[in-house]
Amino acid sequence: MIDSDSRTMPSSTPETVRKPRRLLKFLIGGLVVLGVIYTAGWYYLARELEARVATNIAAFKERGIDATCENARASGFPLRVGLDCDKVGWADKAKNLSVTAGSFRSAAQLYDPMRINSVIEGPAALDLPGFIPLDAKWEGLTSSIRLDRPLPKEITIDGKNVVVSGRDPGAAPIAVVGSGQLDFRANDPQMDVSLSFNKLKLADNVVPNRSLPELTGAADIGLANGFALLGKTERNLTVLRGQSGTLRKVDLSFEDGSGVGITGPFSVAEDGRITGEFRVTLRNPEGFAKAVQDIVPEAGNTISTVLQALAFAPRDANGAPTLPISVKNGKMSVGFINIGRLPAL
Repeated sequence: MIDSDSRTMPSSTPETVRKPRRLLKFLIGGLVVLGVIYTAGWYYLARELEARVATNIAAFKERGIDATCENARASGFPLRVGLDCDKVGWADKAKNLSVTAGSFRSAAQLYDPMRINSVIEGPAALDLPGFIPLDAKWEGLTSSIRLDRPLPKEITIDGKNVVVSGRDPGAAPIAVVGSGQLDFRANDPQMDVSLSFNKLKLADNVVPNRSLPELTGAADIGLANGFALLGKTERNLTVLRGQSGTLRKVDLSFEDGSGVGITGPFSVAEDGRITGEFRVTLRNPEGFAKAVQDIVPEAGNTISTVLQALAFAPRDANGAPTLPISVKNGKMSVGFINIGRLPAL
């Protein structure tokens, strides 16, 4: 018999030991090469970004626009690529428009380079045509842009605790808003615009002889030909002339919870007159009517007429009266009852 301890067992040879070590070296070497290539690619993109910013700023200057991005530099290595500036500004003397603010930071994830997120620090100085010089400060101001051709597909701007005041030392705030968000979504030729704000308080002198309460509101509006707005030079509501669309949601609330919601299709004629079929829902009609009458006392008769009509109006699921209001060339009516006229845009 052969003793079990005397049997020949497999033994490790130098060749079998070297194979896994060689594979490990190849793996580490490959990772190092990939890291070097990735790093070189990232810094190449960074240099291209800085060069593009300098080229664009020079192009704006040739058009008479003073765009500023002080100490522009790429940032975000290794997982993002973005641009940082110590100070940003935009000045168009031809339009009497100037905006300057603090530092600016933007970045895009390398796995999603078409979406750019940015943060801008205050305070900001604003010189706008038709307004007194303004200063603005905020607790937070961010934006997100989804790039596309020829224009961005989505733009979102978020603000928190924004305060706007005159530039004179010690000037009282003109407007204060707890939070707000503005969204643009484009799908040529349609454009969707949504806005929301919370605890907006305007100074009493913003509208002469009017004391305005604190407001919270939201709007979601679809414009059938919203892309056409981008080529217009108007800076007021006349820009909407010739447009049509749908008010998916327009809602305004006062501090006591009373408020109004409006939905429905509309169109704006070239003379600014509005035509549309709207459903208007009032929460706490008496409280809403009192608040509106305090703001616009001359509209007392119209408000009283609407309140009388509400007694016969159908109710929504929450018990709030809902009125169908027709508007034809600015003239408003509930059934056969005329309730006033909307001003032209």
